[in-house]
Amino acid sequence: MEKALETELAQIRPKVLAMARRFFRAARLEGDPEDVVQDVLLRLWVARRDGATIRSAEAWAVATAKNCCISLWRKKGPVRSGVFPEWLPDGDEASAKIELTEAESLAQKALEQIPEGTRRLLQLKATGLSLDEIAALTGRSKGSVKSSISTARKEMMKSLNLK
Repeated sequence: MEKALETELAQIRPKVLAMARRFFRAARLEGDPEDVVQDVLLRLWVARRDGATIRSAEAWAVATAKNCCISLWRKKGPVRSGVFPEWLPDGDEASAKIELTEAESLAQKALEQIPEGTRRLLQLKATGLSLDEIAALTGRSKGSVKSSISTARKEMMKSLNLK
């Protein structure tokens, strides 16, 4: 690996790791944020090796890390009230249920701040539809759907203080 790229990756790594740790804590994800960091840095190295033009490696790495974290969170699936996952404290189910209910309420309020049409796009995406399928269903371009979903996610992250 080139020394310049090695140095750049070493400078980016702490920022990506900090962001991944915050996301894992906030989303209560199991696993090691270090795995996300390694995946992101490898992707950056491969992209550079393949000749991709990346204006800001740091911005690219942070955005990629957020996407990786969101993908991990999606695979885990949403936590529903009345279901107590392993990460909840033992013997304090009432308190845990209150926390879960409050978290769901905060997420619902954040979702309600998003315009109805965009909220529908998020719901379609959450059902597993591809961007092409959503575009076909809504009559919008794929780029428009992607942009609207991305903006909505950013707004939700901001509302939930995850950004």
